[in-house]
Amino acid sequence: MTVEPPRILVIDDDPDLRSMLCCMLSNEGFPVSGAEDGPSALRLIETEKFDLLITDVGLPPPMDGFEIVRRARVSTPGLRSLFISGTERAKWDDPQREDFVYKPFRTSELVGCIWELFWRDERSL
Repeated sequence: MTVEPPRILVIDDDPDLRSMLCCMLSNEGFPVSGAEDGPSALRLIETEKFDLLITDVGLPPPMDGFEIVRRARVSTPGLRSLFISGTERAKWDDPQREDFVYKPFRTSELVGCIWELFWRDERSL
């Protein structure tokens, strides 16, 4: 049985970090797209199917990472989220209690968190 990797949308306002994350995840075999802010991300979500959002918590207005996830789940209820932040004590109020990775992180840590999010679902079946 072949397991398809989840399709990922990376949302970060830092173009260098966003590009690095997209390249890193693509090299790991994930289909990935990037967005610089909430409005751009929501437009992509309307036109493409994603299984996971990886979003910086501290995005500039009008939407932080939590708000993007809340809005995206209106049209895609099963959408998974992985929050990233450089702030040690970021407030995390995701009702589905997804996952959180602090910057800086290793590729293996990020990829491990991604697969763990999807294995949780299979184990609960």
